[in-house]
Amino acid sequence: LPVQLFRMIHAVHAVIVTYHPDLNTLAQTVRALNRQVPKIWVIDNSTSQTPLDWSPLAGLIQLVQLPENRGLGAAHNTGCALARNEGAEYVLLLDQDSVPAPDMVSRLYQSARKLRQDGVRLAAVGPRYSDPSGQLTQFVRVGLLGYTRTNCRDSEEQIPVDFLISSGSLIPLEVLREIGGMDESLFIDHVDTEWCFRAQSLGYGLFGVCKAIMFHTLGDRQRRFWWLRWRNVSYHSPFRYYYISRNSLLLQRKNNMPWRWKLAEGFRLLRVIIFFSLFSENRTICIKMLLNGIKDGLRQHSGRLQNHG
Repeated sequence: LPVQLFRMIHAVHAVIVTYHPDLNTLAQTVRALNRQVPKIWVIDNSTSQTPLDWSPLAGLIQLVQLPENRGLGAAHNTGCALARNEGAEYVLLLDQDSVPAPDMVSRLYQSARKLRQDGVRLAAVGPRYSDPSGQLTQFVRVGLLGYTRTNCRDSEEQIPVDFLISSGSLIPLEVLREIGGMDESLFIDHVDTEWCFRAQSLGYGLFGVCKAIMFHTLGDRQRRFWWLRWRNVSYHSPFRYYYISRNSLLLQRKNNMPWRWKLAEGFRLLRVIIFFSLFSENRTICIKMLLNGIKDGLRQHSGRLQNHG
């Protein structure tokens, strides 16, 4: 990177949230970030019953081990507060299995600066990500009856989007004073969705940066499946289906969530219930988790699922 740009990017701190991570994969993320940002915060949600040997990453990260699993939102908020206290202007949020391309941070940073200089009230910018098959994702908009994909044209540097996944999002820390942090009561799923729509309800914009690339896998694994068209379907651990269904219903009650999202998400949740009830390898437990999530969503229960470490 040019020296001037590298000095400017010193305003960016990375925050990686971990939960029983594979340290070899995490080391790839840390090495990829090491030349792009001056400080890497690792906020670890792992339980103390399974201690990890962090010594291979000593000197490369600032490790914060939470006393219990407080969820994705709480870990993000912890990392953002630490970065702000250390003088960072931007925070880059990452999952433990997300690996940024060598120029990802600089591309996000330059786009964010340009948008703000042009007078945009910016909440966040985010990259495209490449899945294990090498396919680049498209950015997401919310249509009338579902989610639509918006691809980048060759001439476009960034495009407006309705929401970004948290991993890879670059956020100006000062906007958190008005928007607020992540909703910790959601624990994990839809934390990023809720924050993005809350930001938009306050007049902030979100943008996808077309040439910023991150290597990332949604879910524990993916399977290519024909369902009206060929789709890459992400499979999660069974407990995630509890949070997916519960939080989807909890967000239906929030005034800052637009009606078009509520409608699209309702159809998506129905498809999730049908698909994973029929085609999951652990159908019985998946159905149980989905139904428990629906029950707690209707009761407006939030927070961590009991017995989820």
